[in-house]
Amino acid sequence: MGQVGRGDPRRRGYSEVSLRTTAFALGLVALAGMAAHDRAAAQSAKPLPDTVDAYGIVFDQWVKAYEPKTAIVVVRRGGKTVFAKGYGADPQKPTLIASLSKAITGACIATLVRDGKLSFTTPLRDALPQFFRQYGAPVDPRLNDATVEELLVHRAGLRGNADDDSIYGIFAKRASGGHGWQATPKIVLSEYLLKDRLARHPGGRYSYSNTGYEILSAIIEEQTGKSYEDYCGEAVFGALGLAVPKLHPDWRMLAGMGGWFVPGPDYLAVLDIFDPKNPFLGDTVKAWIDQAQTRWTPTNRDRWYGLGVNTWAGGGRWAVSHGGILHSRGKNPLGEPIEGSIVTHAFRAADGIAVFIALEWSPEAEVSLNALRKVIGETHKVVKTLP
Repeated sequence: MGQVGRGDPRRRGYSEVSLRTTAFALGLVALAGMAAHDRAAAQSAKPLPDTVDAYGIVFDQWVKAYEPKTAIVVVRRGGKTVFAKGYGADPQKPTLIASLSKAITGACIATLVRDGKLSFTTPLRDALPQFFRQYGAPVDPRLNDATVEELLVHRAGLRGNADDDSIYGIFAKRASGGHGWQATPKIVLSEYLLKDRLARHPGGRYSYSNTGYEILSAIIEEQTGKSYEDYCGEAVFGALGLAVPKLHPDWRMLAGMGGWFVPGPDYLAVLDIFDPKNPFLGDTVKAWIDQAQTRWTPTNRDRWYGLGVNTWAGGGRWAVSHGGILHSRGKNPLGEPIEGSIVTHAFRAADGIAVFIALEWSPEAEVSLNALRKVIGETHKVVKTLP
């Protein structure tokens, strides 16, 4: 396994066999990014049309400047896909989305709360009773008291990316052993969760934790009696009238923390549930999203982590976003090599304008993705005529 998981560009997760980029290499990447930005700026001097063709023009200019291995960009406006284009990839076909999967997990948990089958304040002892009966009591009894909402917002006291989350070592072992295709959250958790002490008290400091979303995957399975993949596919995508996707066949073990294999247009359609006028979440969940802004930090006036997404208030109530990164290797059950290499980003503004971006991983991918985010954001202002 290599890099796994990203809540936003400032937070990265590394496994025990992470790639370590030297300061010199980072300097070269930065210089390359500056040069590419200058080339793209020179190319975009000509005024853009006010139609969605403008997205295609700036995307092509970006491809020429940054030379990605593959790239996908999708734009949704007014409740429909208005632009989708790929370079070396089909934007209409499924792509591995890495940590963008957490929004799907959050939406899936929301359906259980909305339907009265679970509460945000349900403690783990009640959310996973079968798991504890089967695998035993945790060495740190505080884990019993961690709640569903604390898992959602990365405040359950678990070891996160900054604390060398044990999940990376487990995933590395499973990937190299040919077990990456198995979506078995409880078995993964049984290998370490009950043995590790919490890094802090539940409800305390934020620490982005992939383990937390693996636990949520297990909760969904225990509370519904279905696999995480089957329940969430139907309860989220199926309920929204979208084609029901699957976890990536090689990386199903990543499940609710990073394993979904989804077309970009469909992913953005799911983000429409964060429109307050959309009835999908229900009033209880919507109220909780608002309360989460100041629930753990009463003076917070900035973004907060909510239902599997970074969230902002104002301008129509909510804007949401998430990023993802996966750069991992392993083998399939036949012993053949597999690789998951993707850098992703999705953003939905409060006015409904949304963007999905996916690039094949490279040392420069995050720099080039941020450049594409910026130029697409500027192009939104130009595009006035929609199809």
